[in-house]
Amino acid sequence: MRDLINLIESVQTGSAVNRETIVAALNKLGFEHDNIKISGNKIAVLTQIPDGEKKNEYRKSVLDSIATDLEKLAPDLAGQLELRDDLPDLSSVGYIAIAGSPAKIIVKDAGVQGDKSAGVANEAELGALIQSVVEKYKTANVTFKDPQGNVLSMKNVTEVILSGKDVDEGKKADIILASKNSSRLPISLKQLDAEAWESGEGSFGERAKEIVAKLDEEGAIHLTKTVDGKGRTNYTLDKEIVIEPTEEESMRAIFGSDLNPEGGIVIQTFKPEHFAQNKNDVIVDCHAIIKSKADIPESHLMVWLIRNGAGRWPSGYRGLRPMGVILTRALGKRGDKDVVLVDKDGNLLKGGNPNAKKKREKADMEPLKTPDTETGSEQQLGRKRRK
Repeated sequence: MRDLINLIESVQTGSAVNRETIVAALNKLGFEHDNIKISGNKIAVLTQIPDGEKKNEYRKSVLDSIATDLEKLAPDLAGQLELRDDLPDLSSVGYIAIAGSPAKIIVKDAGVQGDKSAGVANEAELGALIQSVVEKYKTANVTFKDPQGNVLSMKNVTEVILSGKDVDEGKKADIILASKNSSRLPISLKQLDAEAWESGEGSFGERAKEIVAKLDEEGAIHLTKTVDGKGRTNYTLDKEIVIEPTEEESMRAIFGSDLNPEGGIVIQTFKPEHFAQNKNDVIVDCHAIIKSKADIPESHLMVWLIRNGAGRWPSGYRGLRPMGVILTRALGKRGDKDVVLVDKDGNLLKGGNPNAKKKREKADMEPLKTPDTETGSEQQLGRKRRK
């Protein structure tokens, strides 16, 4: 993560970002060193691209996904990456320019088709890999499986549709596997460290605004107001707010309008070892597969979160941001994060997170220690409450 932080700091200070730092950031996204080639200021990401008429479409999709994923990993890079197509001699489908750096990222075909994978880092690359098998063998039999025994599969796939930008009617699928008989398998892909199910500014924005107003009136939260240079009022919360969703809200945020019951969610940070191929059979190992409510791991249960997020939610409390997130993002991996809790009816749960209270009490009652001036070791002064 330090390499990614160095990249952010370099951009923020306006200094040049060196190629090694950019390569390290690409590695964090799952692109292996063998799939990255450097020539001068050109950084080429090698990926498997299907041979057919969609070749350039896939190259452009992978390029766009790299830019998007970099910004997801490092929100401070938002606005610093630019997709450009003004250097056709460099790349016919465009490149990623990075503010403060002469380096340019392009996508090239690894030239590998069928029985060997060049590695997969995102949904565009996964789609390209499966489409490559289709191009070679006319059809592909694709199976996603997890250690719990859950499976998503489809035989005789003839087309892979990249649908990550199709958010109409709450659609969630990143790729759709399709066959000639009109069968379709929509799949949403999430990396292991993905913490959000959806942005809540649209679907939850109005109710979130009411909850913030109510909690402020009750004195359960403290809102700090500031005015920016454009005369806009911005708000900052002293504590994050976690709201229990209704079952309908949870199912919509997780599955959208297109994943249940037809498809599902695949959780995995893809590496080459997660793929096995024998001719037109493709097997993908996943950390977890979610097809129904019963499959959702406890860590990935959905809750609403209202947090500080500068410049967001202009129709509500500017400076705050409502989101649908996984449970461990809202309450911490140990479940003891100190937050304001609200039930699904919008009522404050007094006392907040009971696990956070236990954590505070345990810390208050821990023995105080002081260094021994002669030995340098710590001496226990006894169990007493800290002030």
